[in-house]
Amino acid sequence: MNGGSLDARAGIPQGRSRLPARLIVGVLSAGLLFVTATHLGPAIRAGRREGIHGYWVATAQHCVRSACSWSGQFVSQNGHVLLSSAQYAGRLPPAIHAGTHIAALFPGGSGLVYPPSGSNGWISLLIGLLLAVLGLCWSGYRVVMKHLRDRANATP
Repeated sequence: MNGGSLDARAGIPQGRSRLPARLIVGVLSAGLLFVTATHLGPAIRAGRREGIHGYWVATAQHCVRSACSWSGQFVSQNGHVLLSSAQYAGRLPPAIHAGTHIAALFPGGSGLVYPPSGSNGWISLLIGLLLAVLGLCWSGYRVVMKHLRDRANATP
């Protein structure tokens, strides 16, 4: 088989069989950690209603199968385009079309703009951050423990 023993209850090979699952969870957790860590600061600032006030202007609709999203620009109140590619992290009106102006808040740091009333999106990002850390701990636990045991056994 794979060099490991069989679990008598389920007939599942033990040993290397969990490596792919741990590797997959580790890689996904690392990606989730990166995404949540880079977006958490701006989301917290948006939740506190901190940033530059202006308008998000819809420029293009992108559809994949039945799911559509809009991209746009963030324009400051004095008319300067501050972000040429921005996503609106709020509810869009049903009759949106290219050129629609929506009041928005740019907290900096990412290509997301938020409703001027703030956002509680930081809560889901914080949960994602915690899940990423837990996933990394779970996926790396055996490797770290083996390294520590080997290191302890190697020292006289």
